[in-house]
Amino acid sequence: MSWKDDFLQLYTSNIVSDFGKALELKREHIPKKLYRYRPLSNDNMKYRFGEIVRGELRMSHPKELNDPFEVCSQLGSTNPSDYIANKKDMYANQFAGTISEHKHQEIFSSDNWFNLLVSYIAEETALKDELERNKTALEKITLFGMEMLNSDLSETARKIVRFACFSTTATNLPMWHHYTNGHKGICLEYKTDDITNIYQKNMLFPVCYVEKLPDVVSMMLHGTYQKFGLFDYMAMHKLKDWSYENEWRLIHNVGSWHYSPEDVPDDFYTNGKTIQFIRPSKIIMGIQISDSHRAEIERIASIANVPVMQAKQTEYGLDVTGEK
Repeated sequence: MSWKDDFLQLYTSNIVSDFGKALELKREHIPKKLYRYRPLSNDNMKYRFGEIVRGELRMSHPKELNDPFEVCSQLGSTNPSDYIANKKDMYANQFAGTISEHKHQEIFSSDNWFNLLVSYIAEETALKDELERNKTALEKITLFGMEMLNSDLSETARKIVRFACFSTTATNLPMWHHYTNGHKGICLEYKTDDITNIYQKNMLFPVCYVEKLPDVVSMMLHGTYQKFGLFDYMAMHKLKDWSYENEWRLIHNVGSWHYSPEDVPDDFYTNGKTIQFIRPSKIIMGIQISDSHRAEIERIASIANVPVMQAKQTEYGLDVTGEK
């Protein structure tokens, strides 16, 4: 297993000491430098000023990002019995005394108990020519309940989680194209050793790229989830399509700012949040940056006393090492 697999196993444990071990393991693998790709325009230059001079950081609402599956749970099966396999005793107690002892034994001694139970209910509530239709309807109702629960979990998570995105490299050409308006923006370098806020360092997570997003409904029904970090766990997963980003995230949730639901302003659930972070250690300007934006970034950098340089297109690839 990779260290990320070990981290996730510890992080989803309900043993408090394992949670501490997960954070310790993750801290050992935090990159020394992280990079944040930023677009430039006349309208957003005031936000770049805040990032560079005041060390501000925008914590985005999931709806603001370009992946519609941000902070979502994804059902792993269309078979309802996969989700309630560990609820057998509950159902057995519920139907004890309401069906014959023989039928009860026949149903609940089988590994296929849920389908047998659905068939029995269908038989009791329908004419013979309606059995299959009723059985299908019952299964759909159960699955619909799982789908609604999954949707509610994703909606809740997206309302309360905020995060800022970083990459592990400053030479990622797709990132330059997608997030700096075609190499016209900047890339901010951050030295993670400069992060002295322990809470922020603890909440800096690697993104895990997966074939399917976590099935949080299954995790909850089977008791295999971490009760005090479930939504953060959802936010640190993305589909493998995005793996080129090599992302780390600073993840906060509503509890980072508010202690009780009564304290949360209504606009929190629909907007991002700006926090105090650290100043960047270097500014890298894109190879297509305009003259006016170059002059403004150089002016802002001089105020913050932050080194600034321009990326260069060379015969060996993108060079972001030289000082201006």
